[in-house]
Amino acid sequence: MPIRKPAAPARKKSSRPKHAATAPVTAVDVLIIGAGPSGLSACIKLQEQGVTDTVILDRASRIGGTWAVNDYPGLRCDVPSEMYSLGFAPKPDWSRSYAPQAEIRDYLEDVAKRFGIVDRIRLGTEVTDARWDDKAQRWQVSTASGGHYSARVLVAAPGYIGEAQMPTFPGQERFQGTIFHSGMWNHGHDLRGERVAVIGCGASAIQFLPVIQPLVKELVSLQRTPTWVLPKPDFAMPKAVSALFRRAPGLQKLVREAALMSMEPALPLFMNERWLRAVTHPLGLFNIRRSIRDPELRRRLTPDHVLGCKRPLFSNDWYDALAQPNVKVVFQGLSHLTETGIVTEDGSEFPVDTVIFGTGYAVAEPAIYRVLKGADGRSLSAHWQGRPRAYQGMAIHGFPNMFLMLGPNSHSVQGSVMWTSEHQADYIASAVTTIFGAGMGRLEVREEVVKAFNQAIDRRLGRMPIRADICSTYYLDRGGRNQFVWPEFGVNIKRRLQHFALADYQVQ
Repeated sequence: MPIRKPAAPARKKSSRPKHAATAPVTAVDVLIIGAGPSGLSACIKLQEQGVTDTVILDRASRIGGTWAVNDYPGLRCDVPSEMYSLGFAPKPDWSRSYAPQAEIRDYLEDVAKRFGIVDRIRLGTEVTDARWDDKAQRWQVSTASGGHYSARVLVAAPGYIGEAQMPTFPGQERFQGTIFHSGMWNHGHDLRGERVAVIGCGASAIQFLPVIQPLVKELVSLQRTPTWVLPKPDFAMPKAVSALFRRAPGLQKLVREAALMSMEPALPLFMNERWLRAVTHPLGLFNIRRSIRDPELRRRLTPDHVLGCKRPLFSNDWYDALAQPNVKVVFQGLSHLTETGIVTEDGSEFPVDTVIFGTGYAVAEPAIYRVLKGADGRSLSAHWQGRPRAYQGMAIHGFPNMFLMLGPNSHSVQGSVMWTSEHQADYIASAVTTIFGAGMGRLEVREEVVKAFNQAIDRRLGRMPIRADICSTYYLDRGGRNQFVWPEFGVNIKRRLQHFALADYQVQ
């Protein structure tokens, strides 16, 4: 039976604290930052437990998180659609085995409508400051538009792919052509017949480059460090399967669970570098050889690091695109730009009309880390100093009544962020109902609990091929530690997140 707190008005207006002038404050029980899969999951799971005095703030203009903000050509998930969905909100009619961006965005919008939480979402609302008020035992939150909120509990759900990381190079301001980042795609710019430079060869570039390649006159692909790209079993979903899933939702759930369980052997595979090389590298080499006929280009495109050191990528058309006559692959980094083109680190110059940066996102330290300020007034960024640590990816000592979804070491090897989000949301809902049901004012994870959790993780991380002595990757924090992976079986992670242990926390 859900624990319900005493009835209270859904929205309360109060005078703002002295430090915030005279504008009114909207007081809520739970404030959620982010309307992506994590934020939606948290709101829905809280609603299931009777906690409905919630508000979601998101700076985007649409629901969907990264799937609303990112819309570059060719964007789709690299996890099978059945796994890249919320278990409590199945979709029987995915169009493909790997769903495209617009379909995922529409799915998340539908989830918000299906569970009746759209009216709690404030879009176009950027959080500029969120600080813990120890005297009031509440979070005080300000937005760019001048709004102010006060919340008993704060759930930060910004997602781990947020702000596009737009680099700067000498001469960039003098370049007379067009420059943009794949995460901020310029849909108003026509690439047809142009000379285009693509900087980077990560998860974004391998999706948009094959789409724009047939359109452009010439394409220069700068790849300082090629990575492993495996074949992708992407196909249109048969209509008979969708019809069957509509009639038998239990069967679809069974298929999803079976797919998740089938990925459990991925963990021991990633814990043994020799096995990992033996199983995955032949697939990567096959993908190169079936498209690239030039032996020298094959050699240069073959990574020298073990698969998994960097994010494994999946594509059936990446190497086909690189082999086309209008594409030149350059294994150099960008040095600087001129008025009419780019210059690589070895001094080679290429005249281009457009430069597209596929250089990734601020994964290591998103902007939200500078916004959240804990009990001592320091931001999360200052608190961590580039070495993030949390308890089960969510609870941070020094930040009471706050949970950070998809935080450090919260990503399983064998699941998806959707899977992680829904189970973290279960944990948060249990924690919040405990706080409200017992009339607690302040809940803070114990420092020794965070330390013990991370020590246990570190012992397992040492066996994985994601280490500073092997490769450079955004998985690693400033100290060279893998801040990304939770190296446990999915069944163990799910079990841990289904049980909120009050003993792990200090309570007032």
